[in-house]
Amino acid sequence: MILFPRGIAIVYATAEDKAKELFDKLKHKGYTVSLFNYKEVEKAWKCYDAIIFVMALGGVVRTVCKYARSKDVDPSVICVDDGFRFVIPVLSSHWGANDLTLEVSKIINATPVITTASEIKGITSIEELARILNCKIVNVKAIVRVTSALLKGEKVCVKGVEKIPEGVKGNYVIGDECEYKVVITDSPPNGDDGNTVYLKPIKFVIGVGSKKETNKEVIKEAIFNALNLISASMDRVVIIASVREKVKEVADDLKVPFRLISWEEINAFNDECLTPPSDKLKELGIKGVAEVSALIAGKGRLILRKIRYKGEVTVAIASYEGG
Repeated sequence: MILFPRGIAIVYATAEDKAKELFDKLKHKGYTVSLFNYKEVEKAWKCYDAIIFVMALGGVVRTVCKYARSKDVDPSVICVDDGFRFVIPVLSSHWGANDLTLEVSKIINATPVITTASEIKGITSIEELARILNCKIVNVKAIVRVTSALLKGEKVCVKGVEKIPEGVKGNYVIGDECEYKVVITDSPPNGDDGNTVYLKPIKFVIGVGSKKETNKEVIKEAIFNALNLISASMDRVVIIASVREKVKEVADDLKVPFRLISWEEINAFNDECLTPPSDKLKELGIKGVAEVSALIAGKGRLILRKIRYKGEVTVAIASYEGG
């Protein structure tokens, strides 16, 4: 499962050479990475799943204070000092920052500084469980009580799935008899007792761009490849969208509704977080196909930036908020 499907932004103040070095190393590992000057923090904050600041911790904290809103919407933020000695999670530790800290520390041979209790005790956090299940946490405030129960060794019942996902650690059990629970449901209640975390499964829209001559089997492979990157199954996909009518054949085969996107819709769409278009698309005056198609059809947010498959297909995934 790819950790940060919307990409990682590396932000530097003065150590541009070290930021570029880290950029190259992460790019080589297969991550979607972009490089930003400190003056461009606002765009990085809006458009990426994670931000790596290559600068002093104090400067990072002051920056975070300007932009931070809520743990369920803020990007994961980590700090790497200019000397590549330490890697420190700053914000959204359980939402990916701890994982990124460990990954970056291995890549640059630095010391990770992780202080969260769940990691110290070897317990999978509620936030990580939600990510594994591709769910949105509905009532974030309840995380504290349920996590506290896990840390004390109490049982936490998980309802709405057949089994606990492989690799999840902690006293999670399938059932409904515990005082503390995690409930996966499409219809979470408006209120709760504070002892239950509700997870709502994310529905997906797949946007597809392809060459005219591309075989539909290759398109189908590209779609499954993209879903695999976020560990999602086809039953979560509610729409497949494209400017290519041929893609409807693929959608029909997969028994998923198809949405044909017009070029007029593509040209009228604006989103500052779109991946910059390829040189070919620039020549044609097109801002994008796969990402734009997914966002138009889903009316949600970008989940997976466009990826190329066999040089013939691009696929992007957005959340479905169309009602």
